[in-house]
Amino acid sequence: MLNDARKVVEAFSNTCREDFFNAITLALHKTISADCTFIAVTNEDKSSSKTIALVTHDKITANIEFSLAHSPFANTDNNSVYYHPDNASGIYPKDQLLIEMETQAFLGIPLHNSKQKIIGLLVALYKKPLEDSSKALTLFQLFSGRITAELANSDYEKAIEENLLSSNLSLATTTEQLKLVQQQLVESEKMASLGGLIAGITHEVNTPLGIAITTNSIITDEHRILNSKIASEHLSMKDMQHYCHTVDDALTMQSENLVRAKKLIENFKKTAVDQHHLEIETININDYYTKVVSTLTSILKTKKASIKIAGCEHVNVATYPGIHAQIITNLITNSVRHGFNDNENNNITIKIAQQEDIIEVHYKDNGIGLSDEVQKHIFEPFFTTARKNGGIGLGMSIVYNLLTEQLNGNIHFDKSSKGAYFIYQFEAPL
Repeated sequence: MLNDARKVVEAFSNTCREDFFNAITLALHKTISADCTFIAVTNEDKSSSKTIALVTHDKITANIEFSLAHSPFANTDNNSVYYHPDNASGIYPKDQLLIEMETQAFLGIPLHNSKQKIIGLLVALYKKPLEDSSKALTLFQLFSGRITAELANSDYEKAIEENLLSSNLSLATTTEQLKLVQQQLVESEKMASLGGLIAGITHEVNTPLGIAITTNSIITDEHRILNSKIASEHLSMKDMQHYCHTVDDALTMQSENLVRAKKLIENFKKTAVDQHHLEIETININDYYTKVVSTLTSILKTKKASIKIAGCEHVNVATYPGIHAQIITNLITNSVRHGFNDNENNNITIKIAQQEDIIEVHYKDNGIGLSDEVQKHIFEPFFTTARKNGGIGLGMSIVYNLLTEQLNGNIHFDKSSKGAYFIYQFEAPL
């Protein structure tokens, strides 16, 4: 018996798990001289079973699936060995597998996991009655534990793979949802920025339009007085001189303010459209930045801030104007909201330099600056020091993504004795 067990062990000792079941089944089959030997796994409700290693005529055979409804294992709930040395087909006349195999002797052991749940079967079938079953029984009992362990490990690894797959699918879904939410927040941030521009431009345009309306009223009054004096024949040279002087001043003032309002509206329209319709255009970078800044006057006024733009006055570049509008708007808004106190001398400087086909922009304010902690996280999405005031922390993240992804550029925070200092570059083919 010891030699038989050693032979079985030697047959599977150097096999991987994929070959283990075939190797041990074939070894047991030959040792116990069975006509058919197999290892099978059962389904959840124990209504059927499918072989994972099947040996007939001393060869590995294609696996089969069979019903357990009328078999010896139909009601198995324990670790009992099922053994019928003779007339097995007669004892189980409805077991199709026993009938097809012309089975006389039947030997089987249910394989249970640690929770006493049946997970498989170890079976040997004989076409002739089995006179001495001691060797077969001993070997089956000896190796059933090892087979059960391998089945349990297979089930465990399968469960891990399924859980991992499920987790990966869940993670992928969550990631897509987060991306969608982030995109929605970015669009919301853009719309909020546009809303601020609308409010600001409305305020800015009201001033020149108000002056234009006032001067129009002055001209109307003077024209009425002139007509009245002409009608009464009391018009004097002095009256004409007064009329001409007053109307001339009013027309000059009206013209200047209407031109100012027209320019503000054109700049705003250009900036707003650019931000939502991104197309490559050839622009004068200095002039375009100046136009964008003109639409932000109302924001700057809240902290009495001024802006100076210098450099590259005659350089035209092919780029996305709307991207630059968003970048400058976010940088200026950040300076005003987070950098400036209610001082009189708040200012921002924007210096633009060209190095072949690279444009470098130095953006600097003289505000309170950024702490070391803020500097570490400044470009991270949703990082903000003003969450209690409604900030969501996407402004600088948007700037970073626009520069790196849309303009093939980069941006970094540079040390400064006072205030915030950003340097960014972008490709700008001439």
